[in-house]
Amino acid sequence: FRDPRRLRLFFGALNRERDAAPYLPALNAVLAESGDRLSVEIIHDRGVFDALETPHKRFTPLCDYVGYKALMAGCEIALLPLADTRFNRMKSDLKWVEASGHGLVSIASPVVYGASIRHGETGLIAATAEEFSMCLRAVVADPARARAMALAARAEVAATRLLAQQVTRRRAWYDSLWDRRAELDAALLERVPALRD
Repeated sequence: FRDPRRLRLFFGALNRERDAAPYLPALNAVLAESGDRLSVEIIHDRGVFDALETPHKRFTPLCDYVGYKALMAGCEIALLPLADTRFNRMKSDLKWVEASGHGLVSIASPVVYGASIRHGETGLIAATAEEFSMCLRAVVADPARARAMALAARAEVAATRLLAQQVTRRRAWYDSLWDRRAELDAALLERVPALRD
């Protein structure tokens, strides 16, 4: 949020074209209204990039994690769409954690992110394309409020999601697995008898 007159939206994901597709007409409408105030940073998904009807976009093919984080850090808004599928419901909210850690405000689907984001406080939840366009317009219209949500999300991630805060609990879990290894191995062999061979 270095320049509230110029905002950059980040979409960096592998194989999320189907998840993003319902939002693209709404995104194109907001991009047309916003002119050069809003640009888009796309990593990997060429189909999403090609569908955007704006000259204010940049495409990066698959890149390493350092490059991914650098591109994300140069943006203010994260687009985190997930369709309601069995596969997506098993995902984590890592993209929100990463975006929040870099100070972006997230506009996300309720799938996965609805349990993490407090709408209007630590990001925005959009279940439909119409809700998405309303959220994105609100961010463009009031960058100060968007920045406040981004800072609140960053503070929450710093307070609750850092690996350093999880080490003791994770170590206890690993120790419990070791202590119960005979029981767990027996249960596994009962579920998957082919492992005995």
